[in-house]
This record gives sequence, C-alpha cells and structure tokens, in this order.
Amino acid sequence: MSIHVETVSAPPAGQCFRLLQWRDNLQEVDYCEALGNTTRIHGAGDHWHLHKEMELTWIEHGRGTRVVGDHIAQFSGPELVLLGAQLPHCWHGLKHSSGLALQFYWPLNHPIRALPEFATLQTLWENSGRGLLFGAGTARSVAAAMKEMLTASAPVRLGLLLEILGELAAIPAQQSQQLSHQDFSLSTGARHQPGIQRVIQHALTDYAAPFSMEATLHLAGMSKATFARQFLRFTGLTYTEFLGRVRLDQARQQLFTTDETVSGVAFSVGFNHLSHFNRAYRERFGATPTEDRGRQNASGLRNSSTGQAEAPRPPIPRKSDCD
Repeated sequence: MSIHVETVSAPPAGQCFRLLQWRDNLQEVDYCEALGNTTRIHGAGDHWHLHKEMELTWIEHGRGTRVVGDHIAQFSGPELVLLGAQLPHCWHGLKHSSGLALQFYWPLNHPIRALPEFATLQTLWENSGRGLLFGAGTARSVAAAMKEMLTASAPVRLGLLLEILGELAAIPAQQSQQLSHQDFSLSTGARHQPGIQRVIQHALTDYAAPFSMEATLHLAGMSKATFARQFLRFTGLTYTEFLGRVRLDQARQQLFTTDETVSGVAFSVGFNHLSHFNRAYRERFGATPTEDRGRQNASGLRNSSTGQAEAPRPPIPRKSDCD
C-alpha cells in the first residue's frame, strides 16, 4: 500500500494562505491564485494525514467517512469544518464531490498575529485544535465568501479570509461542534507516522475483513508494544476501538439508507456475532440498531449519516488490542 503525504507548499510571494478547489475527487485539486488563475496539484485529503497549516474545508456535496483526531463518523455535504495545526484528519471515500479549502500557517511569530485585532480570534484558534464542525447557516455564509475569493484580487481575498475567521470566532459555542475529544501534539514526518497511516487506510478501506493482529503489525512494521503505544498517540484510540468505530459507523449508514436486516448489516461490516454487534452499537449510539433505525424512520430528521452535526456519543469502553 502506497503512502500518501499531503505536502502543503508555501504560498507564492505576496500571499499568506492557499485556496484549493476540487470538482470530483481529492486527488485532482486546483490551487486557486488571485484573479481566477489556477494550477493543478496533487491532493491527499482522502488519506489520513496531518500538516502544520490550519485548514478550513467546505464540502459542497459528497459522502464519506470523516476522521478528525479521535472522531470518526459518516457525513455528507454540505458541511464546513475548521482544523487546527497538526490535527490528524481525512475525508475517506469522498468521490464525485466538490468543495473548497483554505490553508494557512500563522504561528505565534507571524506578523498578522501581532495585530491587536487578532486577540478576538484567539479562542477560535484554541478550539480548532480538536476540529470544529459548523451548522448549515454558517456553512452557507462562509461558502459564499470562499467562492468570492476565487476571482478576487489578492488584497480582497485576504480581507475575505479575515472576515470569514471573524464570523467563525463570533459564533456561539452551541452553534458548532467540537469533533475530537482530545488534543493532539504531533509533528509531521514523525518516525512511526507512515506505518500508522498504512494501518489506518487499511482499516478505513477493508474494515469488514477479518481482524489479524499479526497482519496488522506486519503492515505497520512495528512490534506489538510499539504499535499499541504509537497508534494510541496518533489517534487517541486503541486499534480495536478505531476499527470498531469505523465498522459501527458504516453499519449505521446502512441501517439508515437500506432495508438490509440488522443481522445482514452486522455481518457485512465485519461482526461475527449479532449479540456483540447489538451491545457495541448501543454503547456507541445509545440505542440498539433496531431502536435507532426506528427513531430515524419515525422522525425523518437528518443525523450523522447525512452530514448533520451529531450529538456527543459515549466512547467505546477501552479494551487494549495489544494485551
């Protein structure tokens, strides 16, 4: 399995951020300069990665699995997410989609941080460390400004970016959702990152395959003890927890979007015992699969399977996958 590393190159002279656009998939991305000029670059947003830049991503349409820190959930656009620096993330399986992303690296010694007005953005900067998912109204407003940046001059684009950040900073906390339950202090290019990345991509792609610790350790290129320590460091979860969340979120999407039986869904995502699936599902979502599907059908309300900000879910009880 090849390693995908998103290299965020420095913006050209005279610019302090990057605006990216994709129209079908996250590998074919256009770097959008001022006044409508574009350059095609390779993106890796659908592969788990991290970078020093903060990122504001608006997904206009598309469906997949959102991974931000220790957060894993199904989603569909439109949605708007702000990611802090060095926060692991990906939008896995996002095909036939479109959207825009802003990337900017403004560390403490950046001149813009010295402006007194920047103090109003400090809380937004801190909260972005766990990822922030914004509501539909905010997403529409910010998306309009991002689209305006596509053809604007360089000074106007900077003004629009500051306007966007100011709008996000002014939003009451209850109108956004913090995604990851914990902070991450990681560095790009860390020694064990490629091995962890291989394992994560395998879990996201082949989640229904039978679990084998021996095969997982071979893929990671690590000993059992090292893998347990490093996977927890990079994801905030044990591998068993991570794989379990991926399987359960895939199961929830199937329950809400198909007529497949509960047992059929359980087996299709990798569970071998229905009782285990029902118990894990209740622990994750607060209801049995049958209850959850029934409430969804009765309410007709959108939820995490269709992109709406989901209510906080109880974490899967920790069971070490490397005991």
